[in-house]
Amino acid sequence: MLLWILSDLHLEATRGWDLPSGDARPDFDVMIVAGDLIPRAERGVRWLLERVPDRPVLYIMGNHEGYGTDLDVTLRKARKEAAGTSLRVLQDECEMIGDVLFLGATLWTDFELFGNRSYAMNRAADVMNDYRRIRKKSYAERLRPADTVARHFVSREFFARKIREIPARRKVVISHHGCVRECVRIGSEQDVISAAYTSDCRELLDGVDLWIYGHTHESRDFRMGIAPTMSGTRIVSNAKGYGPWAANDRIWENREFDPNFVVEIE
Repeated sequence: MLLWILSDLHLEATRGWDLPSGDARPDFDVMIVAGDLIPRAERGVRWLLERVPDRPVLYIMGNHEGYGTDLDVTLRKARKEAAGTSLRVLQDECEMIGDVLFLGATLWTDFELFGNRSYAMNRAADVMNDYRRIRKKSYAERLRPADTVARHFVSREFFARKIREIPARRKVVISHHGCVRECVRIGSEQDVISAAYTSDCRELLDGVDLWIYGHTHESRDFRMGIAPTMSGTRIVSNAKGYGPWAANDRIWENREFDPNFVVEIE
């Protein structure tokens, strides 16, 4: 099975760029979009269906999908837009395609990356737009770090249970936030705000063949097992990031982003 993997396309900060189409489109069986496509996920669903109506698409909400809206409202609207199509919006949900099990969630972080959750949460509340621009309770209140921590543990428990319970030849997990410390953006290993980008969930890797994530605007491809002797889970990110900023520009934030990045699950 061929998986076309993309994330962090940030259409709200992109000019003159689009998905490869026609003969330029890669050969693939399932498209994976690991979050931060565009604010308001229902818009992302429409955009994807216009371009990829002919294959299964699995779409995970990132943090930016909630900008300017209520996180739960936009999820409901996105699922309504996707109803009856080949696109699934996965939030604490799984999808079996052939004999491959796909599990998806935003997987907000636990803020425990450096062992001081309270400090990391306070810093995130001070500096991150997530806690200014995302609403909850039908728009009545701002989303807070305590809310995303609670959502993290719901998703983490969901992943643990379904990975353990559902038999499948191959298992693929899709999240927006990172799943192990090694997902931290290169150069930000000691930055406390990295605790808002990834959690250390390595206990979930057992039984997972591939983990796809985004959020850090990097291209990464490495393996990690729960024990040093294990070849482990393949962990990948293929995030475009912001840009191009002008219609004739072909430069985006992550210079290593590959619009045709495909991973084969054998």
